[in-house]
Amino acid sequence: MNKILKSTALLALLGFPLAVIGFRLGLFEFSVSALMIMATVVLAVAVFFVGMAITFVKRRSNPALSKAARTASYLVLIPIIAIGSQFFKGSSVPRIHNISTDVVNPPEFGTFANARAATDNPLMYDPEKLAQVQQAAYPMVKTLITDLPALEAHAKALEVANSLGWEVVESDPSSGFIGATETSTLWGFKDDVVVRITEQDGQRAVDLRSVSRIGQSDLGANAKRIERFLSAFSE
Repeated sequence: MNKILKSTALLALLGFPLAVIGFRLGLFEFSVSALMIMATVVLAVAVFFVGMAITFVKRRSNPALSKAARTASYLVLIPIIAIGSQFFKGSSVPRIHNISTDVVNPPEFGTFANARAATDNPLMYDPEKLAQVQQAAYPMVKTLITDLPALEAHAKALEVANSLGWEVVESDPSSGFIGATETSTLWGFKDDVVVRITEQDGQRAVDLRSVSRIGQSDLGANAKRIERFLSAFSE
């Protein structure tokens, strides 16, 4: 029993990092990683409760087994808390991955859409389904109005994009367009973002749209990306 608990606890500890490493190395799709993570949670919860039960039942008759079981239970709390916090975070935001400052006429991706694979999330933004949900969850994601001339606004937007670590793929000062990609540190997820600068009542309107390539929920990443840009541009 001692060896079984140690082995299962170790497997639960390694489940998440193996899911990440396998995906990053291209050994399998993210759907496989997601299944591995779910299996890790189930295994970790099972080890925790079995371990705590053994700890209680064997605390006098077999102190060594009781201690090992308690240690295994404590170890699997690591993946339970780590993965559980992500699930909680995901449940606190809407399951959307397409965010735009302009929910009526969202910025188009144009030729920049070619950077995405056919299997990636579609780029279509449906205002009827997304606008109200997005605005309720992320009220700070809205069009930025600036007095800067168009070329200066584009130059500043490009500077901000570079400062945020985005990989700028397209940049057209004449049309006020910027297309860029940001890669997440842990999973290596790629999210694409476009910046559109247009004239509006003698001023310039700066709009952005950020779309995840994979996943139904972005855990709020796209909205945060846009908010960071807007904040940096306003400084």
